[in-house]
Amino acid sequence: MNKEILRFDHVTVGYGTREVVKDFSCTIQEGEFVSLIGPNGSGKSTLIHTMTGMLPLKSGKVFLCGKDNSQIPVKERAQIAAVVPQNFQGNFAFKAKEIVAMGRHPFLKRMASESEEDYKIIDWALAQTGTLHLRERKITQLSGGERQRIIISAALAQKPKLLILDEPTNHLDIQYTLEIMQRMRKLNQEEGITIFAVLHDINMAARFSDRIIVLSDGSKVEDGSVSQIIREDVLKPVYQIDLVVRENFLTDAPEIVPLRSNRTLQRKRNGKKVHIICGGGSGSAMIEAFHNSGYEVSCGVLSMGDSDYELCRSLGVTVIEEKPYCEIGDVAYLQNLHALKGADLVVVADVDIGRSNLRNIEILQEIAGKQIYIRREKALDYTDGKADAIVRQLLACGAASSLGQAQLSALLGNAAQAGALQ
Repeated sequence: MNKEILRFDHVTVGYGTREVVKDFSCTIQEGEFVSLIGPNGSGKSTLIHTMTGMLPLKSGKVFLCGKDNSQIPVKERAQIAAVVPQNFQGNFAFKAKEIVAMGRHPFLKRMASESEEDYKIIDWALAQTGTLHLRERKITQLSGGERQRIIISAALAQKPKLLILDEPTNHLDIQYTLEIMQRMRKLNQEEGITIFAVLHDINMAARFSDRIIVLSDGSKVEDGSVSQIIREDVLKPVYQIDLVVRENFLTDAPEIVPLRSNRTLQRKRNGKKVHIICGGGSGSAMIEAFHNSGYEVSCGVLSMGDSDYELCRSLGVTVIEEKPYCEIGDVAYLQNLHALKGADLVVVADVDIGRSNLRNIEILQEIAGKQIYIRREKALDYTDGKADAIVRQLLACGAASSLGQAQLSALLGNAAQAGALQ
């Protein structure tokens, strides 16, 4: 069983009378890769400042390897834990290798110089961040991204048991962001370095972490494995955005796809139900417009993974689903029929019809008396005319109406939203 290396015990910290982090507790074991995520201003970096002594605690304690962090001498603490700050101010023209050499100071006796072994460690640390070729360059001559990698090298030169990263890829482009995160994970797995990282990139946290802690408004709201945290019901209320979580089969990790902010969305229900038949993105604008206009929206039948399906999941819209590339089965058909009969109106988007979704059109013949609106402009019929024949019959006998601008405006009660669907 791994030993505890870092523990926050009911920590409250802030500036002046303002409490930024409130009653925070968590334990990190040796060998873990733990990420701390949360919106800007939630207190993530403030927690890091308590580790370095930059910010005194208002209450609670921090323990490092079982010892009260406030009682550990600075030099001894630096032999255990290294911190990579979010920002580094380097106004003096030190060479890169001299900056990294500062990471060896906790191990040097007073007035002593670096040994041959120290210089080997310095070059090793530079190599870990791909900056060995910059060792003779002055820090003032380096780009922001290059400086950040040098500071990470200085932390690695401490040969720490615990590496604390405060948004370590903040100044890096996507190439170096990925490279640094891969190297951090490798050091974690092969060298046994425990990593506690503040990350703003949720997908990076999901890909490289063993565990994720979610901080919001200064309080811990969740702490668990990647699969427990990277979920729509966990992240939506914290970040106040609509998003979809899906499995990335290339990285073998879940990832989020942000869709829109819902921070200012004011939605009043109108007590009406609409069922939308769509697919392939044909219904996305309609789904969102009817949802925002106060309708209780349902959709179906949609293939799992379809873009309209993903939007429904993001908005919490009821969706009748079928396996991808399969024709609509009897179970989904009956569920769809139930949803149609319970709706106040039915809207058919301008969706292509083929064998797999033909039953979405055939089912319209079973709901006589419902308000049915059909949009048929650019969509194609791959059923040898069967789908279009049903649509023409419904329109001809008055069982359905063609969906145009005037009808949209009336249904949505908002001409601007209706215009966006044209």
